[in-house]
Amino acid sequence: MDKKVIDIQENVIDTENMKETVKITYKADKAEAEDSFVKEQDKEIEEFIGNKSIRKKQKRRVIIGAVMCALMLVGVASIVMGGVKVAAKLLDNTAEKEKYNALLTTLVVADPLPFEAPDQADQTILLSSSVWAAVMNEDMEQYEKDDFGQTYLPAVEVDRYFTKVFGTQYTLEHQSFSEQEIEFTYDEEKQAYIVPITSFPTGFTPQVEKIKTGGGEKIVTVGYISPATNWNDDASGAVSKYVDYIFQKQGSEYYLVAVRESEMQVEIEAPAESEAQ
Repeated sequence: MDKKVIDIQENVIDTENMKETVKITYKADKAEAEDSFVKEQDKEIEEFIGNKSIRKKQKRRVIIGAVMCALMLVGVASIVMGGVKVAAKLLDNTAEKEKYNALLTTLVVADPLPFEAPDQADQTILLSSSVWAAVMNEDMEQYEKDDFGQTYLPAVEVDRYFTKVFGTQYTLEHQSFSEQEIEFTYDEEKQAYIVPITSFPTGFTPQVEKIKTGGGEKIVTVGYISPATNWNDDASGAVSKYVDYIFQKQGSEYYLVAVRESEMQVEIEAPAESEAQ
């Protein structure tokens, strides 16, 4: 065969081989490119999903943080409001003042002189105030009556009201007495006082001004409100003087141990200047 023909055939074969090689290389490159693209897409999808998950987590954290902040604010507000309420209760002792107003009513009416222990006080005043306290607070219809309709008030009830004020360290000596021209007869046999049919005695009315607690005692400063002398008396309701009632703690309760003149004084208004004539 002619050499020239052989060279041409070999060239044709080489060309065919090159085409095959190119085809194979192209396919490999294409497959590699596609694989790389798919991987890149998968990576982008994963990153997108990851970022979305991160955003969800971040959003969830933000929401949780906002809720926690709101709860903390509510908690702080509750604590503040609670503190305000406690402070208001501590400052507003109206109920305690009313308690001592009621407890001291019959004693203030009798206007006892100052004393440093109950056994130093006028015993008739202590007895009278205890009897009147029982009369004012008990249902007198439940007790026995005499032929004149007067009530037999058991001495044990008088003792009970005395103990409410003075505790158990002191006791009353039961006996007949008179108060504002009213006779109270003590019946030894019945162990009771014969209470006449009469109205409550006139006298000062208590108005507790302040209560100071500390050192196991309470100092209850009481304003003595003057009784009205007639229906249009302008002085009625005015405080005449202040008296300190000293209560000491005995167990879980406070009991009266002393009555003293108060440092609190009634303010006297200066008379109005007369107009120039």
